[in-house]
Amino acid sequence: MLKTIKVILLVLLVGFVYVVVNEVTLFNYIYPEYRIKFDEVEVVSSKSIKIQDQTPITPVKYSGTLDFDTIPEGARKILFISYMLPAIVIERDRLLDYLNHIEFIENRMINKRALRDDDLLFFKEMMIKYDAASIKDLKIRLYPHPVSLVLAQAALESGWGTSNVFSKACNPFGIMSFSNEEQRRRFFNAEQQTEVYVRCYSNVNQAVEHYFLFTAKLASYEKFRKKRWERGSSIDLVKLLKSYHETNDYTLLVESIIQKNDFEKYDNVTLDRNYYAYQNNYWQLIKSYFADYF
Repeated sequence: MLKTIKVILLVLLVGFVYVVVNEVTLFNYIYPEYRIKFDEVEVVSSKSIKIQDQTPITPVKYSGTLDFDTIPEGARKILFISYMLPAIVIERDRLLDYLNHIEFIENRMINKRALRDDDLLFFKEMMIKYDAASIKDLKIRLYPHPVSLVLAQAALESGWGTSNVFSKACNPFGIMSFSNEEQRRRFFNAEQQTEVYVRCYSNVNQAVEHYFLFTAKLASYEKFRKKRWERGSSIDLVKLLKSYHETNDYTLLVESIIQKNDFEKYDNVTLDRNYYAYQNNYWQLIKSYFADYF
């Protein structure tokens, strides 16, 4: 009899340990904090830029810009891609993590689970930041477009890094400024014979982050965002960017850059896993588990 009780207790213990380990492994009760490390590099010459053309890539945060105009065209393109690529992939992954976090919150809502204060605060901040009307709308706004399209727009708008706007304002996308409350810089537009203001950024990572936010919020990109959510390719998406620039053949120029430089090969580029990790807060996990079931 005693032996039978011991067997039953052992089975119950093993079952309990299995459930707990399974729950902790799946980490279903609290969204883990996403962290990423950078190699911070100050650009002093072309040798400062790490040539990266294959996956996975090292997440580098460059400060300062290079005078790309002094570099021969062939080498210039390689350097420009290597300079821009880490910032674009880092921001893409950050947005995907935001999206996963929102879907985690949505799933808890659907299953009528309580939301932790941190999750609720994050959700409210994202809704306000992206001017979203609903969770579905927020997810559509967060979902990033292909790396190839971002890279092509940066190449075209900055003349592969040779424009004054890029070198002096660290603005590879030619984003304008219409408020004196923004960090901005004044330039003379030779074509229109007038002065214009463009956004000024501290580094290329900040510029890429604002570019994604810019395309996520403006009403003129609503069809673009919808197509993006439907997993449209760069070539599909670029046709919906006519309002980005006044030039009539702008979309054709972007499409040409994507195709001629085989930019779509960068759409599946990943970051070196040694540089990022999810940090699990197990105490918060236990509290959330008990809040759900007890």
